[in-house]
Amino acid sequence: MSNSLITEVASDVLSGVDPQAPADALHPLWPTLVELGWPQVGVAEERGGVGGTLQDLTELVAATAASGVSVPLVEMAVSRWILGAELETAPLVVTAASTGAVPWARYASHVLVRPEQESAFLVERGGVEIVPGENLAGEPRDAVRLTGTRIPVPDAPSHDAVLARSALLNSAALLGAARRAYERTREHVTQREQFGRPLVALKAVANSLAEMRVHLVATETAVTRAVRVHEQDPDRALAATAAAKITAARTATSIARAAHQLHGAMGVTREHPLHHVTRKLWAWRDECGTERRWSARLGRTALAAGEADLWDRITA
Repeated sequence: MSNSLITEVASDVLSGVDPQAPADALHPLWPTLVELGWPQVGVAEERGGVGGTLQDLTELVAATAASGVSVPLVEMAVSRWILGAELETAPLVVTAASTGAVPWARYASHVLVRPEQESAFLVERGGVEIVPGENLAGEPRDAVRLTGTRIPVPDAPSHDAVLARSALLNSAALLGAARRAYERTREHVTQREQFGRPLVALKAVANSLAEMRVHLVATETAVTRAVRVHEQDPDRALAATAAAKITAARTATSIARAAHQLHGAMGVTREHPLHHVTRKLWAWRDECGTERRWSARLGRTALAAGEADLWDRITA
């Protein structure tokens, strides 16, 4: 999962941002990202997007997550993909495709709902009652009650397609945050000394760091494969996304745990930057469906398809 040009552009835009800005408010960087068209990446120009591929979008999502800033890039990107040119000038549209809290709803001009059994519809902000809430990282996760007029959204993607795209971008965000936690940990154990030598010289520390890297590579592989399936074989996108989401959630748990073990007490202090990504790992791993829910769904898909299809999938 690497596009050097996209990565370079993202690094330039995100360099020097303050990850310690309040997570419950729109980061000052958000208007810049909107102006640059990041939420429209992966949407064709004729549909109101800026072009680019789903791979490009996942790179931007991962880079943004790694920076530590809290912005509704995933939520807005999914909404733009569904709506196309509709509501092109709306400052923020968030999507609800499942029950539970809605990310960033308090700042949205519209809430886009994609129920499993009904057609998609929009509700303007004035027709939405919001009870503010937050996740473990302090980001807005609001309870919503729809009271206003429902505006139909014709030709919207299916519920499963919306769920798959949302979960894939969530997996990319987990990958970005996990990558940053790993990099900070590697830097820490390389520079910090104990008994006259770097911590990484200790076998147990080196082994733990290596395990973090293995988890990271597994997630990179799963996300890259899921992106390819989304673009080349949409009928299998949900299963590929399930594999990516399961892998990313497990990686989030393992890397956050190892990062704090290797940092010791300093990693949980308010002043230390590590918790800005690990709290997101803990919060995001259960969003867009938990690891257990996606595992059950992947299992049902495998059983329904039969052993021959399963063999084709795992050896492809």
